[in-house]
Amino acid sequence: MRDKFIFTGSILWIIATSVIVTILLAIPLFGLEIPLYHLTEAAQMSGSRLWHNFLVLMNYLLNPFIGTLKMPVFPSSTSGLKHFSEVKHLFMFALSLVVLLFPLFVLFIKDNLRIVFHNGLRFMMWLPILISLVAFLIGFDQFFLYFHEVLFRDNTWLFDPAKDPIIDVLPEQYFMHTFLIFAIVYEAIFYGLYRKGYSRIKRMK
Repeated sequence: MRDKFIFTGSILWIIATSVIVTILLAIPLFGLEIPLYHLTEAAQMSGSRLWHNFLVLMNYLLNPFIGTLKMPVFPSSTSGLKHFSEVKHLFMFALSLVVLLFPLFVLFIKDNLRIVFHNGLRFMMWLPILISLVAFLIGFDQFFLYFHEVLFRDNTWLFDPAKDPIIDVLPEQYFMHTFLIFAIVYEAIFYGLYRKGYSRIKRMK
């Protein structure tokens, strides 16, 4: 029972850590995609000004001490602010899991539970691959729709560009790339654990 509890906590820690790492990497990613997708033209402003507004948004989402979002240029509707608030709560929840569950992950490594739960790690490695296959078959736009319907209880995430123009500079490709980053980070962590356990099992035999 103890080992299963540690394993479950470790899985949640890895998922939460992958989310936080992805969010942090998504910040420089946006900077790279400004010229790639001509976002300055969509926003009708300079790259530096667009970048500043994006940083204000990300600072709000990642800083627990900032309770109000007010981007210098982009206005936000009530529903838009509500959605960003919900996103912030999810980010804070993921960050809390990273901090609170870290001791369980340390125990997982210390007790060599990657050997005991070798098959469990293999299953978790295959999971995002299966999800990616589903996303490929139904199309990323449809997958993105289902993803939001699962995470959010209302339709505030369906931004109206006239009321929330920030959506014009957050193209679908940007979100697709963040999903890819998450998959790579997630797979890298699980593969490292699986490979480490596999090598130890091989030596034991």
